[in-house]
Amino acid sequence: LHHRGPDGTAIYDGHGACPGHAHLKVTGDYPQPAIADGRAFVFNGEIYNFRDFADAGSDTEALARILSQGMDGLVAAAPAIDGDYALALWDGAKLSLIRDPVGVKPLYYGHTPDGFGFASERKALWRAGVSDVRALSPGSLYQGGEERRVVGLPPYDPTITDELEAIETLDRALAAAVRARVHKRAGVTFSGGVDSALIGALAPDTPLLTVGLAGSHDVDAARRAAGLMGAEGRHVIYMVTEKDVEDAVAGTVYAIESADPLKVSIALPLYILAQRAREDGLKVLLSGQGADELFAGYARHEAAFREGRLEAALDHDLRHIAEANLERDDAAAMAHGVELRVPYLDMRVIGASRCMVSDLKVRDLKLHPNDKDYIRKYVLRRVAEKYLPREVSSAPKKAIQYGTGVQKVLAKLARSGGRDLPGYLGSLYKDVFR
Repeated sequence: LHHRGPDGTAIYDGHGACPGHAHLKVTGDYPQPAIADGRAFVFNGEIYNFRDFADAGSDTEALARILSQGMDGLVAAAPAIDGDYALALWDGAKLSLIRDPVGVKPLYYGHTPDGFGFASERKALWRAGVSDVRALSPGSLYQGGEERRVVGLPPYDPTITDELEAIETLDRALAAAVRARVHKRAGVTFSGGVDSALIGALAPDTPLLTVGLAGSHDVDAARRAAGLMGAEGRHVIYMVTEKDVEDAVAGTVYAIESADPLKVSIALPLYILAQRAREDGLKVLLSGQGADELFAGYARHEAAFREGRLEAALDHDLRHIAEANLERDDAAAMAHGVELRVPYLDMRVIGASRCMVSDLKVRDLKLHPNDKDYIRKYVLRRVAEKYLPREVSSAPKKAIQYGTGVQKVLAKLARSGGRDLPGYLGSLYKDVFR
């Protein structure tokens, strides 16, 4: 796990359990494994409002104060925590694991005949001989061989029906979420779409980072959007070639521990972007991940809206976003020691979304029964209109694997070897994990 924490490693001998930590210095330098009243803990993530809990110099120090009362202290504080975390606590008798309610930070565990292990990536446990590796469910506490959910998501309570109230509520929540996550060594993953452009507008001193092949949709769209935003001076384009993609495929497969063509094609641009960003001295990336799942950004959400089940569909997407997207993206960025932060998955933004009626997320503009004119992410686009030119706030969605041009290159690489894409990636998977 050294790639996740290149700034130092340490192990605590707990006489029965040995928690270890690979440290990435971002907001503090409090040593880990940390000790809290005789209890040892290791922590991955960020607690943005840590000063609400203790007069401390870092979130890890604040956690040490909270955990001086054991895991019960953290469970009691968890609903008020603004942040993303995976944490393990050894109190000398039992080991406890806990994960944030959305699952922004990964946490895996499993058994061997020699004992129990946990890690931020599966490969660390595979290396230790654990074959049945499981992800701790978001919002769950693991103790004594069992998981139980201890911190939940904001309840679905659609009390906001007024459009102006919804715009103001979301604007206030998202601005606070971005403000909490901005860092002096951060950049925004910038495709020119509304999700990333809005983050970029709310973080006006932060570089906008675009990756893609020459002539790709994302490069052209991002360059145009940055110009319309007056942000050309902070826009950085990481242009890649087919050779760059080819060189990054095996590393991406290793990072995300998967040969699934969809996962690889989505992760690969982020893998390259994180590598280039780290070379430029950045340690944090702000991502637009989560906007589609909260505000109905996919075509399937239109169908759910027409059938009167949009909120159920969005709730399902949010509860499964960790396994579908977040674990993949975290691994791709952290392969280069870059922390991924997701403002849209702040509890304030999630709470704002779940207080709004469906018509504020998908707006039906049909004049006749057979018309198909819908605006997805309607309220998000209305917020974006406050900060962005209309051409940017209304920009259509383009999947990253197609927008960057990576998908075509992967297909070409597979054909050049006489294989289909699953066969090509499957062979690489066997090689990197041999």
